[in-house]
Amino acid sequence: MKPQGPVAFRQGKELAERQKGAEVKHFPVCYPPLRQPNELAEGSVFLKKSRKVCPWGASFGGRGAIYQFLVEIAPCGLMLAIFLSFVGCQKNNHAGSSARLPPTITTKGGLEMVLVPTGSFQMGSPGGKEDERSVHTVTVDSFLMDKYEVTQAEFDRLQLPNPSHFKGPTLPVEQVTWVQAAVYCNARSKAEGLTPCYNEDTAACDFQADGYRLPTEAEWEYACRAGTDSDFGFGSDVRKLGDYGWLADNSSKKTHPVGEKRPNAWGLFDMHGNVAEWCNDVYDKDYYRASPAENPHGPADGKEYVLRGGSWKSPAEALRSSSRLAESPGFSDACLARDAIGFRCVRKVPISQ
Repeated sequence: MKPQGPVAFRQGKELAERQKGAEVKHFPVCYPPLRQPNELAEGSVFLKKSRKVCPWGASFGGRGAIYQFLVEIAPCGLMLAIFLSFVGCQKNNHAGSSARLPPTITTKGGLEMVLVPTGSFQMGSPGGKEDERSVHTVTVDSFLMDKYEVTQAEFDRLQLPNPSHFKGPTLPVEQVTWVQAAVYCNARSKAEGLTPCYNEDTAACDFQADGYRLPTEAEWEYACRAGTDSDFGFGSDVRKLGDYGWLADNSSKKTHPVGEKRPNAWGLFDMHGNVAEWCNDVYDKDYYRASPAENPHGPADGKEYVLRGGSWKSPAEALRSSSRLAESPGFSDACLARDAIGFRCVRKVPISQ
C-alpha cells in the first residue's frame, strides 16, 4: 500500500522504506523497533499500536479549569496564586504582558515544560522575507511547551537510536528528520501513558489527543515572541543576540548543551539558534494570506515542512522570531546542514476530568 498523507510526509516515508536495512551511521531515517518489537509494523516508520483517543471535555480558558489543573499538577499554594494572577491578562500583544513568568511543570518523564498562556499576536513581519510579510492577527490557545530542545539523553531514555553528529547527552539531538521527530513524540506519549497524536500511516495529527506533538508554526512563533513584537524575543538589538542563542558568530561551528544561554521572557531556552526546530505544519509561502485567525494548523498538503529558530550555523537574520524556512522531511534536498536540525515538543494542557 502506498503511503498516504501530505506529499512531504509520503516522500519522507518512502525514503525511509528505501533505506530500510541500509547501513546509515549518522542520520538513519527508518527506526528499528522500540521496547516491544511488535509495536512497529513491517515497512512503517511509525509506531503500530491500537490507541484510544480521549479528547479533553473542557477547554482551557476558565479559571475553574486552571485552578483544577494546578491543584492536580502543582499543589503548592504559592504557585497557584502566582499563576492565577498571571492568567488574569490572556492577551499578549505587548512586551509588557510578558513581565510575569508562566509556571513550569515537570512531566512524568522528568522533563520541564512551560505553560504558555492563551493569547493573540501579530504573526509575520512587514520587514521580513516575502513569506513573512502578510502580517496577520492570530489567537492561540494555551499549551505546554518543552523548556529546552529535545536532548540526546532523551533519545537514549526512550531507547531510540541517536542520529546526532555532535555527541553528548545534554546536546540537542540533531540530524533528525520530521518523521523521526514524530516517532519520538509518539514514543514519549506512550511512555507516559498518553494518547499518541500522530497517525503512523498518514502523518495526520490528532490535536485532541493528550500526547506530545510538534508545535504548529503559529504556536512556535507565539512562544518565541513571548509577548514581544520585535525582531527577537528580547528586542531588536542584534548585538544582544549572542546572550540568547548560538549562531554562526559564536558557536565555533557546533551545537552546545541546551539551556546555556538566557531564556526568553517566558522561560523558554534556545528559541533562537543552536538547532533549527521542526514544526508540525506543511510549508506554503503564501499560507499567511489565507490563514485562519484562531489556532491555524498549516496547509493540508505540500512538499516540505516548516523549520523555525535558526541554528548554530545561521546568520542573525535567520534567528528572528518571524523567520521561516522550508525543508524536506527526509533531507532529500537539505537547505540546512543536517546536524543543524532538531526539535522540541508541545502538548495539550491536562485538565482533570
